[in-house]
Amino acid sequence: MKRFKRILCYVGGPADPSPGLNSAADLAVSNGARLTLIDVLPESTESAWLTVPGKPELEELVVTSRLQELEEMATDLRQRGIEVGVVVTKGNPFVELIRRVVSHQQELVIKTAQGLESRLGGLLGTTALHLMRKCPVPVWVVKPQSEESFGRVLAAVDPKPEESGVDPLSIKVVQLAASLAASSGSKLHIMHAWWMHSESMLRSRRINLPPAEIDGLLREVRGAAESSLKALVESVDLGQIPYELHIVKGQPYEVISGFASQADLAVMGTLSRAGIDGLLIGNTAERILRRVECSVMAVKPEGFQTPLRFEEAEVTVTA
Repeated sequence: MKRFKRILCYVGGPADPSPGLNSAADLAVSNGARLTLIDVLPESTESAWLTVPGKPELEELVVTSRLQELEEMATDLRQRGIEVGVVVTKGNPFVELIRRVVSHQQELVIKTAQGLESRLGGLLGTTALHLMRKCPVPVWVVKPQSEESFGRVLAAVDPKPEESGVDPLSIKVVQLAASLAASSGSKLHIMHAWWMHSESMLRSRRINLPPAEIDGLLREVRGAAESSLKALVESVDLGQIPYELHIVKGQPYEVISGFASQADLAVMGTLSRAGIDGLLIGNTAERILRRVECSVMAVKPEGFQTPLRFEEAEVTVTA
């Protein structure tokens, strides 16, 4: 099972960081991981209250105060045996988080969702969506008021076979979902939404194909989807984790969004091709993420590179 050894937890922004922080701490304990708490403050030029004439030390005081707050959080976590570091930096939150991921080889980013306060009107705010589009490592956005444990973990996959066999991204999604289910004693649900795009056209009067023949084609498509999903599961060692397979007909963004409403955590891939520099997110994944109401972990394919480029050295304050 996948075990994260370096976890980055964002504790800034308008949302209460506690749900994300609690999830990060639990995962750090179960994985024996080092946890870094990070906050990103606005640049002084973007914040008028930090640029009072004759008071240049105000910015330093704010940074020092926030660093102390993070250190207090870290002290509580260290009592649980977690190795914890704290970082305060300045700039755009998603840019600085990705910068930290790249420069310090972080393996997972965790933050609390902005919730109803999001300018986008859904669970995920702009920072979360930017991370899910551009961060090279998995991003786990925890729902506000999330329970400390979750009973249903959903792995949403599209296991279409490639020349080399089972889709590598789908394998990665199942592995991560299985690891999280195992660490929390949860049941794993592995779901694939299948769809025959030409069905409505084939049923039109223009083509006039016999219904029995169309139904036969549908059975073939569903059969292929079922075979692909079973091959995917057989390629992953699930051990003793209880799981259930779901093969559901319908548009993926509708089916997965609906199923995710019954889950506590949904793990899903955000791209269909690996190794493409700057490719951000698939249309289906984008639509799902804008609808999802549970905690979600977004996963990139192996070889994905962030489109962001960092030429300047990172400027941070650490404890």
